[in-house]
Amino acid sequence: MTPYKSTPMKFLTSALVTLLMIGCGADPAPKELKEPEPETAVTTEIAEVEPNQKVLQVHGTLVVPPSHEATVHPMFAGYVHSIELLPGEKVKKGEVLFELTHPNYIERQRNYLSAQALFKQQEKEWKRQSQLFAEKISSDKEAAEAENLWSQAKASYWAAQAEIKLMGIDVQALEKGVIRPTLYVRAPIDGYVTEVGAHQGMYLSENQAAVTITDLTQMHLELEVFEHQASQLATGQSVSFYLQDRPEQVYSAQIHVINKAINPQTRTLVVHADIDQSVQGTLTPGMFVVAQIAID
Repeated sequence: MTPYKSTPMKFLTSALVTLLMIGCGADPAPKELKEPEPETAVTTEIAEVEPNQKVLQVHGTLVVPPSHEATVHPMFAGYVHSIELLPGEKVKKGEVLFELTHPNYIERQRNYLSAQALFKQQEKEWKRQSQLFAEKISSDKEAAEAENLWSQAKASYWAAQAEIKLMGIDVQALEKGVIRPTLYVRAPIDGYVTEVGAHQGMYLSENQAAVTITDLTQMHLELEVFEHQASQLATGQSVSFYLQDRPEQVYSAQIHVINKAINPQTRTLVVHADIDQSVQGTLTPGMFVVAQIAID
């Protein structure tokens, strides 16, 4: 039998098939190229919210005017006898915040009663001397001396009475012999207790802050505006703002004061804006806000 021999054609066909298989695996379809995304635009100071209106976007905080925040100091130094306040509690003007005690309080009341007694005595003597002088029984010198002593006693009596009233003590009750060993410290304004710096048994001096009360019904915006934007500001301009944690809730305000002083460190000036009265009491002082001032 003649042995099998490969022909050149078979070798050529095998080589072509191999090349085709290698070529199919080495030349994948080209990927589609995507255009680069444009960079995010930087927010400018002036942004259009309506076709014919532009605004300044600024930042600021919610603040309470000085006339609506009170720091309570004791009028007379003493020890805290009782206090049951907590931050966040609502109080009314005249409501008792805490009670103080000190031996000096009793001494001041005694001094008042003594001054009152001396005043009545000197007044009686002055009237007697005046009558005697009118009847030419006593001299002018005696009548003048009696009047002088009465005037001094009157001054001491009035001063002691004013002090007793500052202590919050009922003068009529005191004159009937009711002496109080404690004093009440009352709220000077309506509002919420925001700070309590006193506790039971603590000694409070006259210059020591014990309680802070904040009235939330008159809050306003305090916005910082760069000096180069100042020329675009005017009182009466509308302001819309939102809290950083509640961007979906937008509030309204109106500029009422523009400070003329520039902060040398930040190169900004302060703008005050009144908040819509309908939302007063629902916001908290110190919160950061993002605001837009309508400038056109």
